[in-house]
Amino acid sequence: MPRPVSKASTYLPGLDGIRALAVAAVVAYHLGLARFSGGLLGVGIFFTLSGFLITSILLNSFKGTGTMQFKRFWLHRARRLLPALVVMVAVVLLTTALWNPLEFHDRLVSTLSALLYVNNWVTIHQGVSYFARFSAPGPLDHLWSLSVEEQFYFFWPFVLLGLLTLCKGRATRMALITLGMAVVSFVLLLATAHVGFDNTRAYEGTDTRAGGLLIGAAVAMLWQPSRRPRRQPLGARLILDAVGIVALAVIVEQITATNQYSISIYHTGILALSVATAALVAVVVHPGADANAVLGIPPLRFIGERSYGIYLWQLPIIVACSGHLFASNALVHDVVVCGLILLAASLSWRYVEDPIRTHGFTQAWSMLRASLADARHRGLGLVAPLLAGSLVVTVGVGAASVHGAKPVPTTLPPVHIKPVKYLGLKTRCTVVTQDGDSTSDGLISPDYLPNPADRLPAQLARVGVKVFHSAISGAQSINETWHGQPNAQERVTALVHAGVHGCWIFALGTNDSADVAVGSSVSMPKRIALMMALVPHQPVLWLSVKSLPYVQFPYNDDQMQQWNHWLLEACKQYPNMRIYDWRSEVLTPWYQTDGIHFTSYGYYQRAVRIADALAHAFPLQSASPKSCIVSSGVPG
Repeated sequence: MPRPVSKASTYLPGLDGIRALAVAAVVAYHLGLARFSGGLLGVGIFFTLSGFLITSILLNSFKGTGTMQFKRFWLHRARRLLPALVVMVAVVLLTTALWNPLEFHDRLVSTLSALLYVNNWVTIHQGVSYFARFSAPGPLDHLWSLSVEEQFYFFWPFVLLGLLTLCKGRATRMALITLGMAVVSFVLLLATAHVGFDNTRAYEGTDTRAGGLLIGAAVAMLWQPSRRPRRQPLGARLILDAVGIVALAVIVEQITATNQYSISIYHTGILALSVATAALVAVVVHPGADANAVLGIPPLRFIGERSYGIYLWQLPIIVACSGHLFASNALVHDVVVCGLILLAASLSWRYVEDPIRTHGFTQAWSMLRASLADARHRGLGLVAPLLAGSLVVTVGVGAASVHGAKPVPTTLPPVHIKPVKYLGLKTRCTVVTQDGDSTSDGLISPDYLPNPADRLPAQLARVGVKVFHSAISGAQSINETWHGQPNAQERVTALVHAGVHGCWIFALGTNDSADVAVGSSVSMPKRIALMMALVPHQPVLWLSVKSLPYVQFPYNDDQMQQWNHWLLEACKQYPNMRIYDWRSEVLTPWYQTDGIHFTSYGYYQRAVRIADALAHAFPLQSASPKSCIVSSGVPG
């Protein structure tokens, strides 16, 4: 934590070191560094540290004055947290209004909920996912954690006062009750999280994340090492250091060995991280341990002191620079982005955070006005760094407001259309239903295919289809659900019950492969069997799947190939099933940069080839080919 304003308080630079490690993990996660795929757990380090520090402050206040001094406590919290937050969201709103007004309403809602410290619950209520499968993050998506902490800051003093009264100040009893509340929170976390992807409710809920804060609070009740002598016997010192090393190792292991899809995060990961953080904090604050000096080295202390500003500005700047700044050189990109984050955080600390926390709002404003007046006599002085920093941050967040929005698909200008040569084949399928995920969205979307003749319904009509039903929906899986939307089983079941009968096209497997990869108990063969059982004796055409080589886990192409293997195995069991080998026909230029979805021309090719593959699989005037695998026959 930053050096305390009060001279009576003890400054422990090792705590700034812990903050530095936490914020570095978060930044690494948002930069997409594979070795720090569990860096989102850095927020949990902040939670446990905050629980310890806030409870220590409140207990010391109660011991010294006999009261919690609620007004003073909340005023100090407001001084520390609000000014930098207001500056950051003001810049985001301003640049959004100027650069991307269509996103202004969403940014305004996020801003108001952040300032009222209910951002996490608003996000959960709106169904916005922290783990959106393919969407780029927004520049304010990280503010949920500040809301969790501020809710704790508001309610915990009352709870703590109640514990002091109920337990008559007995620290052990208070700590046991606090740990009991932590257990309840971790049980809720376990019960709320499910195998799959959308665990935003578990990850961002105050009730499910309070456990880490409460563990820190319990340690603050029990651990008062300041009463112990600085000089410790060699054995005790070695034990303290060993505990610190083990705790740090557990933290590093969690950050490097997990990822956002790991269900283990909710089962044991956050709990282990919280306990390890609490142990590390306990060692750092002990006067006889070496951890305070080791973690308090100047570079870590510098970052830790500015960790709040770094956390505020890192996501807007990362989103702004993603795919644009030095996109061809990942190392240079990351170094430059980190430099911009440190610049923004340093400006925030120097001109906003430290003056206000030290002198209060009124005196800090007077000092700023005096500095500006003095700068007019001394040349640029203060104005130069402020203007330079403001320019960098404004441009960065302005870009974030644009590029952090939902990408607009690349349309298909008529001049770029290179129509394929149709084969003139016809299918016996007069009624066709396609169930597909987001890799099929563009087949029916005017955003991707402005000309209706290029879309899938028209292409199917070309080969003889009279009626087309669409069950296409982004993020769809066979078994899992997304934001409460029906899964593939539910969509097809509803259509069958409504009387839909005919031929079926299943363009599924991309999300299912990833679901299985992250731990779903429903295997790939079982998923395919579930879909085939819904449409017995009706012709079914499955599409094989592919992602480009650079796509990372769990959407990597190894997973897609496993899915294709099980499609082929299933086809041997179902005479009514054929597989269109899209994988062997799709070309790399047809993909978008994510390596999973397709460009407008890619969707045009996909629509044409699906129609002709259907005619090959279930031809009008002959029996279906004996081979499970069919091609479209369309020239490349």
